[in-house]
Formats: sequence, C-alpha cells, structure tokens
Amino acid sequence: MIRFYAALWAGKCAKLGSVILRKLLKKEGTNLPGQVALKICPDFIDRVKKPETVIAVTGTNGKTTLTNIIADLLTKNGYRILSNRLGSNINSGIATALLNGVSLFGREKYKTAVLEVDERSAFRVFPYIHPSYVVVTNLLRDSCRRNAHPHYIFNIINNALPDDVTLVLNADDLISSKLKENNPHVYYGIGKQPWDHTECRNLLNDMQICPVCQGLIQYEYSRYNHIGRAKCPSCGFEAPKADYLAGLMDYEKMTMPVATPYGEETYPMISDSIFNLYNEMAAIAFCRAFGIEYQPLKKSLETTHVIESRYRKVTEDGVDIVTNMAKGQIAPAVTVAFEYAASRPGEKELVVMLDDFRDAAVTVENTAYLYDVDFEFFNQPNVSRIVVQGDRSRDYLLRCLLAGIPEEKLRCVDQLSEIPDQLALKKGTSVYILHDSYQVTVKDELVEALRKKIRERAKA
Repeated sequence: MIRFYAALWAGKCAKLGSVILRKLLKKEGTNLPGQVALKICPDFIDRVKKPETVIAVTGTNGKTTLTNIIADLLTKNGYRILSNRLGSNINSGIATALLNGVSLFGREKYKTAVLEVDERSAFRVFPYIHPSYVVVTNLLRDSCRRNAHPHYIFNIINNALPDDVTLVLNADDLISSKLKENNPHVYYGIGKQPWDHTECRNLLNDMQICPVCQGLIQYEYSRYNHIGRAKCPSCGFEAPKADYLAGLMDYEKMTMPVATPYGEETYPMISDSIFNLYNEMAAIAFCRAFGIEYQPLKKSLETTHVIESRYRKVTEDGVDIVTNMAKGQIAPAVTVAFEYAASRPGEKELVVMLDDFRDAAVTVENTAYLYDVDFEFFNQPNVSRIVVQGDRSRDYLLRCLLAGIPEEKLRCVDQLSEIPDQLALKKGTSVYILHDSYQVTVKDELVEALRKKIRERAKA
C-alpha cells in the first residue's frame, strides 16, 4: 500500500506539472501522471479504485470520436463522467484518467467512466478495470509497423475481454462482430442504402475468404473494406443480425429511422459521413441498452457533434474550408477520408498532409501503405486541384500520378506556408484538408492562413 500511495501522490504532482507544461510551453503531457504512477507502482491500474460502471471503447478507427459522443450523451442525461477524452488510450493514459478520478486518499470521485482503450493495450487494461460494457468500432487493417493484421488484433482483444462483459459490436464488421461469442451482445448496423455496392471497391478487403470453410464471402452490400452485410453461400457463415439497425437515411432532413427492440425510432444524423454514422449507431445502441430512453437520447443527439479535431467546417466569403482527419499509415482510415472528400458535391480543392509532422521522429519511413490507399477516388472532374505537402510529399505525388490523376492538377510543396498560394480558393468551391492525427494544431494554422488570404483578396 505504501508503494501505491507513493505512486498516487507522485502522479498528482505530475498532473500539476503537465498542466503547467500545456499552459506555458503549449505541449501536451496527458500521459505523464500515469507514466509516473506506473513507474512507481506497476499494478497501479489494478490497485486504484475504479468507478462502479466502466464503459470501454476500443477498435481500430473512430475510438476518440465515439468515446466523446458517448461521454457527451451520458453527461447530457445526468451522469457525471470520468473520461480520457483526448484519446490518451494506452495503459499510461488509462492510469492518468483513473488518477484524476480519485482523491489524494484514493477515494473514487465518479460513479461512471467512459474510457478509450487502445486495442493493443487491451491485455494490459481490461483484466484490471473490468468494464461493464465494451463498445467496439471496427477492426480494420492498421499500420503494418504497429498492428499487422486485424485478425491478430482480434485475438488480443478476444483473449483480454472478461467473460461477463456486455459487448456492443458492429454487426456489419465480420471480424469484430465475432468477439466473445458467448458473452452478452448488443449489435448495431446500417441497412442497405441506395448508394451501396455489392462488391468492395477498395484495394483492401480482409474478409474475402470464409474463416470456416474457406469459401468466397458474398456481399449483399459493401460500404468500405470489409464493412457491409456479407455471408458465405457455402457454409452459411454470416454477419449477425443487428439489434439496432438504421434504415433509409434522409440526407436532406438529416434524419434516420432506427429499428430497435422497442420499435422504430427516428434520430438526427450527426454527420453525412458513413464512418461517423456508424459511430452514432454505436452510441445509440449503447445508450439504449444502458437505459437511456428514446426521447431524451434523441434530444441529446440534436446538439451532439463530431469533435473538431476530427472534423471541422468553416466558411469564409463563400469558400467552405473542411478539415477531416485521415489517419496516416492506416490505409482504410485514409481511404475513408479520401472517399468522403471526393464524394461531396461541387468543385473542390484538396490538401493532402498525412503522416508528417514537425518532429521528424513521427514521420514514417515505410510508405508501402500508400499503395493500399485508394487515391483513385481523387481522379474525377470536380476535383480541380490537389496539393500534397510534407516530408513525404513526393511519395504522395507519385501515388497520385499512378492513380491516373492529371499532372496539371497536382501541386507539391514542402512547407505549410506554401499551401495557400497553390489554391485558387474560388467562391462557391470547397477546400478539404486531409490531415493526420498528429497535425491538429498544424491544420488549424492552415485554416487561419487560408481564411486570411480569402479576406485579403476580398479587400483588394
């Protein structure tokens, strides 16, 4: 116990230090308190008192967005929530969140926690926090350097999950939907839409072969990668039936009907991106299963938005500027962002700045993932210009050329400051900035630079 309290108090001191670091040096130190606590007491997560109810969110992509949505919805419905909203999701980040949830004497201050958990850290976290619910976004092909293959990550999560935890799973994901098949499950999904395809259009699809009989999987409809409704015609292996299933979406009214165990309910759509609509469906399924009634949940969703670090739209003198995270080194995540930007109506210019940052240690040396990203979505008439930027800009440029994009549409720059001069920024058009998770502050600088140029042009 002496070691635990030493870790607790040292972590509290480190928390103060991380606050000073953020305010004075404008540097994040969100993991620092947990790192200190775990260094002194390696089983700190096991020893520290946890809230009575822990909701964990994990998966390949969408964890931070979904964690924030669930935390917001619970807060709006009267729950006082402990959460690691900034996405500090490895064991030191979890330790930091739990450290924030107790007093100097170790007493818990919250009854409910919503914690984002890195999928590879599952075995370091789940046995010790013992969540009541685990909500999984998806399991997709991730960085080869980090996560190898989704079936590998499936086994990590599956082995780490307690046998009694309730799982909220994506019924349209033939991989993650099979987690802990003997546990209690709540499934969510999105029904067939007019724009769906019957075959995957992406370069990657990790569920083409049936894991039971090795026959070919047949898709009723396909969204992206292996996400969709599928079945093996040879042995009957198939996706589970969704308990919460979104019907035909109304993109004009931005509403969607949802078939639930309680009857049909209609909810506002928080996004026009299918990726974020899956996040919303996960949140709806969890909240209804958790006991939040339909009308309060519907009202809460009316004022719920995707966090600005992931998606943001501003308009300056008739030019829409949209920032959308495209998580570098993860081909499916980048492809989804690319397809979304390319599919929006109207003329548009694109800025591609993926896994580069001012710290060279972050920049990846292996660019093989770029050849699993569907740059081909950019090869269409209403994309008038593409600016690629960063240390790897020549690699992006080459990939664009191999996708058949005309060279006259392409611009290649090294510095962020060079981007505004490469864009036409015409009234009535849109600019999509497709950026990495490391570039939250950098993309904001670019947005302000573009707005400044537009304002100066208007004055001229």
